[in-house]
Amino acid sequence: MRYSIAVLFVLFLSMLAVGQKNVKIINKVDLQGLMDQKSIQLVDVRTSNEYKEGSIKGAINIDFWDPEFSKLMRANFDKKKPLIVYCAGGGRSAMACEKLSKQGFKILLDVDGGYEAYIE
Repeated sequence: MRYSIAVLFVLFLSMLAVGQKNVKIINKVDLQGLMDQKSIQLVDVRTSNEYKEGSIKGAINIDFWDPEFSKLMRANFDKKKPLIVYCAGGGRSAMACEKLSKQGFKILLDVDGGYEAYIE
């Protein structure tokens, strides 16, 4: 638990230090360290078919290409809590983070390499 809080704190500080808006790229190890945090939110932005083939435990699936993406994100997630975003390989999650940042999400964590990197 202390490790997870420390990881989250370091990630938040590094976001401020490098000036990357409010998006931080995290790797599989960082993700695993954060997974037991109650305040963490996890979204899978792949299609529902991709999600059904396998996902990270606890992830809510909201397809980035869904016309209602922004509305669904606002309805399902707290903008003030850290939000971990992943897709298959990293492209859609990067676009999703950019969009979510503009919508006022404060702490965005983008999984480097997406689900493919997670399952390796």
